[in-house]
Amino acid sequence: MGCLKLLVRHFFGRFFDNEIVSQNGDMRTNVVQAIGLVATPGIFVPFYMIPQRARFFRPFDHNWLLLGDYYFFVMFSMVVMGFVMVFEWDALFPDRKDYLILTPLPLGGGSIFAGKTIALMAFLGLFAVDANLFCTLLAPLVTGGEGTPAPVIWRLIAVHAASVLGAGAFVALSMASLQGVLINLLTGRGFRRVSPWVQMALMGSLIVVLFLTPLACIGIRPLVESHSPLLRWFPPFWFLGLYLDMLPGQPAGPAFHELAELARRGLAISAAAFALTYLAGYHRHARRVMQSVEGAEGGPGPLRTAFERAVNRWLLPNPLERATFHFIGNTILRNAKQRLFLATYGGIAVALALPAVIRIGARPGAPILSFHAAGLLSVPLTLSFFAVSGLRAAFNFPAELRANWIFQICESEDSMPHLRAARKWIVLMGLTPLFALLAPVEVYFRGWRLGFIHLSFALALSLVLLNLLLVWFRKIPFTCSYFPGKTSMAVMFALYLAGFTAYSWSMADLEAKLLNQPAQLVLFYAVIAAVLYGLIRLEKRERGVDDSLIYEDEPDPIVRSLELG
Repeated sequence: MGCLKLLVRHFFGRFFDNEIVSQNGDMRTNVVQAIGLVATPGIFVPFYMIPQRARFFRPFDHNWLLLGDYYFFVMFSMVVMGFVMVFEWDALFPDRKDYLILTPLPLGGGSIFAGKTIALMAFLGLFAVDANLFCTLLAPLVTGGEGTPAPVIWRLIAVHAASVLGAGAFVALSMASLQGVLINLLTGRGFRRVSPWVQMALMGSLIVVLFLTPLACIGIRPLVESHSPLLRWFPPFWFLGLYLDMLPGQPAGPAFHELAELARRGLAISAAAFALTYLAGYHRHARRVMQSVEGAEGGPGPLRTAFERAVNRWLLPNPLERATFHFIGNTILRNAKQRLFLATYGGIAVALALPAVIRIGARPGAPILSFHAAGLLSVPLTLSFFAVSGLRAAFNFPAELRANWIFQICESEDSMPHLRAARKWIVLMGLTPLFALLAPVEVYFRGWRLGFIHLSFALALSLVLLNLLLVWFRKIPFTCSYFPGKTSMAVMFALYLAGFTAYSWSMADLEAKLLNQPAQLVLFYAVIAAVLYGLIRLEKRERGVDDSLIYEDEPDPIVRSLELG
């Protein structure tokens, strides 16, 4: 029993000590910060709820404000548990270090499996309780209203706890089952290639669900009144139905009873899938880790080899450009911090772009969900803004700071090849795939002429934004230390908000005016060309002042001098 307890403590601590969660190896600081961040919404949101004074044991005729509050708490629990699983995606099973250290000890495989499983359950339970404890105690008090009997209040607390914890457990079990399925179906090499993309897709999806919470709350009423099948396709609605179905007297009526059954069924299926896939995947993963040779990943596939050969020949004539260009790509593919950071940016971009083209009908007889083609004007601008700014921001975060000495001793006198490689990587790997995906949609909905004008308009602005953000960039991506406290978050948020508004929405309005004025449109492209030329000249002038690359980002001085001497 003592060995099992030590194993549980070891694996529990490892959850806070990975390359994503732990930046400096201080587990205590990481625990406090994570717990405080997760608990904050549950503490403050109930105080902003409007007291609904719902009368239970009789229908409250679908109190829609109350349903929106219920939806938020269900969704928040699901998103928090989803984030926990994404951040710990690579730690759900013991890694090679664990096996190399633990297997020589007198421990059976069953003990290691039991320790890992108990630690995982305790870790998930910690964040599930942390995210939902305060809202479970406070929200039912607001919902019941003044004068609600104590037995009803306790019933509301139990219903709230069961619903939000069940919703979080469903997401956690489903994601763990997904990884178990991938491990059991794919080869070791195939899993290592597919797993990062699945992790990024899950992260982006969670961000989209979180940011579209207001849109989902608005859509509850029309979806329910029209008996839309969309309610059965979106799991947060299932657990909203479970919440309402368990309230005293079922005051929401039979509309949500079917959704409650879907929630119970989904929770049971996810638990069964986890029990099967995690157990089978655990043993399969253990055999692969112990039998494989560390670092034996094999070379790139034929498609990637052909792509790199073509890029090296036609786009990267300088050897330094080639080195930096491929270093950027390999770092993003192999480093979870950079991948999840970019996935977060992508999720925010999609969440902001969707309301422009998706409309929710609120009138009886109107379509519940409709596609608004006119909103396509802002979509490429929104997506390209976050693609360029996200990659530019990701370049600031070091991948392995202690290894940047190799870049310093190999640095040449000319820093431009490194900076050109960063610019070319953003254009080729960021903007080109984005506009290639948007092109068929634009042509289908707007035709060849308008689609070409629209995409060229957005591409021109993207190049301006790219060159503007890289004017003062003097780093090889992922090789310089970073001090996040140097810039005020409030100032950065204000700058991002102003830049995004001017770039996306204001430019979309300008494009709508220029589409019917060919002469003015040509003048716009001439202005863009002049701006690009001016930015190139500005960058050359700034390089003339200081052309050296930066490897150590200096923090703000403790004592500032007036520089009078």
